[in-house]
Amino acid sequence: MFRPVKMCKVNILVLAKHVTELTRRLGQCGLVHLIDAVSQSQDRLLKEVDQERDERTLENLINRCDRLIEALGVDSEAEPPTLGELNQDDVSAILTKIFSRYQEQDNTIRQLLRDSGSLTQESAILATYPLQQVKLEALRNLSHFYLVTGRLAPSVLPRAATVMGDRDILVQADGQEGNVLVIASRKNRWAVEDELSKFGFTPVEPPETKEDTAAAAHEQMKDELETLRRNIEECRRKVIRLSEEYGGILLAIRSRLRGLLAVRRAQQHFGRIAQLYCISGWTPHSEVEAVRKLVAENTDGAGVVEVIDAEDDILVKAGLEDVPVKFSGGSWLRPFQMLVANFGLPQYNEVDPTIFVAISFVILFGFMFGDIGQGAVLAAIGFWMRRTKRQIPAFMRDAGGLLIGCGLSAALFGVAYGSFFGYENHDILPALWLSPLNTNDITQLLATAVGVGIVFTSVAIIINIINRFLARRYFDGVFDRFGILGLLFYWFALGAGITLLVTGKLPSWAIALVILPLVLLLLKGPIQLIMRRRQKRRPGSEEDEGGILNIIIEACIELMETLTGYISGTVSFVRVGAFAISHAALCFAIYSIVGVLKNMRIEGALGGVLSIIIIIFGNIVVIAFEGMVAMIQGIRLEYYELFSKYFSGDGIAYEPFQIDEKNDKPSTDPESPA
Repeated sequence: MFRPVKMCKVNILVLAKHVTELTRRLGQCGLVHLIDAVSQSQDRLLKEVDQERDERTLENLINRCDRLIEALGVDSEAEPPTLGELNQDDVSAILTKIFSRYQEQDNTIRQLLRDSGSLTQESAILATYPLQQVKLEALRNLSHFYLVTGRLAPSVLPRAATVMGDRDILVQADGQEGNVLVIASRKNRWAVEDELSKFGFTPVEPPETKEDTAAAAHEQMKDELETLRRNIEECRRKVIRLSEEYGGILLAIRSRLRGLLAVRRAQQHFGRIAQLYCISGWTPHSEVEAVRKLVAENTDGAGVVEVIDAEDDILVKAGLEDVPVKFSGGSWLRPFQMLVANFGLPQYNEVDPTIFVAISFVILFGFMFGDIGQGAVLAAIGFWMRRTKRQIPAFMRDAGGLLIGCGLSAALFGVAYGSFFGYENHDILPALWLSPLNTNDITQLLATAVGVGIVFTSVAIIINIINRFLARRYFDGVFDRFGILGLLFYWFALGAGITLLVTGKLPSWAIALVILPLVLLLLKGPIQLIMRRRQKRRPGSEEDEGGILNIIIEACIELMETLTGYISGTVSFVRVGAFAISHAALCFAIYSIVGVLKNMRIEGALGGVLSIIIIIFGNIVVIAFEGMVAMIQGIRLEYYELFSKYFSGDGIAYEPFQIDEKNDKPSTDPESPA
């Protein structure tokens, strides 16, 4: 609980004929965090496994499969059926066959749609042609007359006929308003066109059709369009039948290919020598026997598993390899593990800070957001998020756990403050501790907030000291500004300050206790230099002088950072009390508005209804706004004031190789995984 899960390195030796099936089973069980096996070979006997060509082939097949699934409208989330043994050539042949049948229907549909589009345009022209019942052939073969059809505004038609006089004949076509037929001799054509243009005449050319009239041609095209529509629907039904016939097969093939691709990518981490493969990785100590059993079952007992504890691994002890980290603890800690992981991960040889984060965060939140009713609402929301049967992301469920802890903490602090949904009446609900709105309690509230910060800061420094000792960095554990000397300075300075406040005097021994750790911290650099010389790591004389000067400058800067860091870090926790006061003040403002409404003596039930609405709406705003503020401030204090003292976040996450697809059974080659 206070340390990451104990890890072991496993080196698995298997024959080539077993490696693909074993890799697939390892991916399904998710037991091993894979690492580069070649780098584990001290004598560099292993060669890299090159799967790049096979990966490209599989990616191409998956892309083809995806395009077919999308084209056929197959539900990608559907459960794929069980598929028999298939090699890559079989898969390629199946995809080619399905694509050929789909492409045939798709090309037919495309051609039918093009034909339909052309006919639709021609039909639209025919439908709007002015002379629906006039024989079109007669309009095209006139040698002595100029004849044109078009549109002319009805309002100007009489005037146009008068102006044109005997030069032409204007006939309104088929009773359609605005559609006219113009007949004139060919010698008057240009004059007629010029006059017509002045009246806004728009000519319409006779459509090209074999039918006698535009109306007959239009009816024929309607019949042709209906035939095309039926043909398109028939082709689409064939595509649907194709989807029903091959949709499940495509899903199963894609699942199989994805699993096989994951296997090939995992095998890039393997090492190979002749027909022997080496798989290296990290697994929790509790899963070692499961790995042994898995290897034995999938290699006919021929596989060999070497297990090395992380503490005994040569590369780890030499600092050449980091051990992946897996959080320990139950599900109740997962929301706070999320907070830690958002900043970074502890290193394997460090203390897991999750419990400290969980305790400190909920206390800080409750301190700032203390209210029985509002805290209960947050806890209820968190409980719903945690227990709901609706499909919500996992991180939302974890956030629900975080809200439960923060809400319960806020409710407990609400009991201490005597606040229920922002209402404070100490005759009904007395404050068990103090009230943020009581001017006599404000100083104590702020002082308590600083005291909480002192406790949390001290715990953070103690964790840092433990981490240094666990990493066998004993010198840093003592002389670091957040080490033993830094902690002693912090405590002695606080003790001297309290002594001065209580007695009004500062004894010389107290001053000496404060100065002594600072002097030792200032001597950190020279002591390190002496230790290096004793280890016979002496630099040249000129560089030695420059090194001493640099050490003195760095020591002075670090001393100033130590002083300012402890002061600012401690004072920063005043904000916890300040936000508790602002939360109470905002709630007080809500009930002040209610009091104003009461004094206005609004007749009837309106005043009571308005008061209830304001109380409910105001509490919703406070829960949302102040809850968010308290959450942000709590995270800020954790990350910037506490993590900076003991947590680097440089750890590597334990990410076991996993295959998410289902019902996959990749084919195996007896000679090679490729």
